[in-house]
Amino acid sequence: MKKYILQSLVACFGILATVNAGNPDRAGGAGATQLLVNPYVRGVGLSGSNTASARGLESYYLNIGGLAYVKKMEIQASQTRYLVGTDIYINNFGIAQALGENGSGGVLGMAFSYWDVGSIPITTTEAPDMTLGTYTTQILNLGLAYSKTFSNSITGGLMVRYVSEGTANVNASGVTLDAGVQYQTALNPTKKIKKQDFRFGIAIRNLGPDFAYQGTGLSTNTTVTATGATRKTLFGSQPFNMPALANIGVTYDMRLDKGEETYDHKLSVSGNFNYNAFSSNITAIGLEYSFKNMFMVRTGYAHQEGNFSNSDYRTPQYGLSYGVGFNLPISDAGTALSIDYAYQPTVIFSGIHSIGLKLTLGNNN
Repeated sequence: MKKYILQSLVACFGILATVNAGNPDRAGGAGATQLLVNPYVRGVGLSGSNTASARGLESYYLNIGGLAYVKKMEIQASQTRYLVGTDIYINNFGIAQALGENGSGGVLGMAFSYWDVGSIPITTTEAPDMTLGTYTTQILNLGLAYSKTFSNSITGGLMVRYVSEGTANVNASGVTLDAGVQYQTALNPTKKIKKQDFRFGIAIRNLGPDFAYQGTGLSTNTTVTATGATRKTLFGSQPFNMPALANIGVTYDMRLDKGEETYDHKLSVSGNFNYNAFSSNITAIGLEYSFKNMFMVRTGYAHQEGNFSNSDYRTPQYGLSYGVGFNLPISDAGTALSIDYAYQPTVIFSGIHSIGLKLTLGNNN
């Protein structure tokens, strides 16, 4: 079974990459672009380079195959200050529950993301002076996922995500699909302390039918010239594509301890190639240093194909990202509380700040 799952994902990845990927001429042709913003803190600090090593709820954005590493339960909450100066906040919450002993029956997960963009003044052609009060937009994503370990080396998962965006009288909503696989192995199994030190990941994201806006907000009152009567006219909405993409990544863990009996110092090197159907491809690299799995520092860099200066970029993010994390053990059974922070610079406004809390029951490493 695992063989066919892996073959199917590779086939889907090949089709997406060959037919649609990396087409800057189609930039702006997709909607629901909030799906391209990572609300998970560790991945932000690594510039999204951790497709192969994202685990637990962090895998919801890059590769849902990593959800299978939850052994008991994981609860996560985070907030992102998006483009500081715009007062936009991304609030994110997730929970994952292992089925069976140590997740032998797979892992079920749910994640909810809500964008708070504040209040926006109402203006019309008759009243452009912002005296009509304010309105708010509603942007939310709800993902339900299942992931499973198929062998000591392979995990895979699927996620269905409900996407909704709009205002009180205009809304677009629909469903997208994510799928992902992770593979890991020890390149040197003769080590006294065996660790899985090479990881490979592949994922396809945001596959789904076109969306279109609907609602009374697309109507207007018009006057019939011949009779002087007023009629309500409804305008149609042009359907838009989902921002489909594929990720392929690798991670290599290096044990820095001098002795053979400890594994206190680890340096992980990650790389990811992002095939975008509606914009330029992105190549990302990242580094994470971990001390006893209790203190982590991270950095990453993402380069968008064909862009060689800040003014060329078609996304707000550019340059080096940074992050730090603390993993605080609570019990010998593996319960731990994690605190993470990340910063990502942007071409406009004052960057992106992300902070997150995670409670882990059971050892997910």
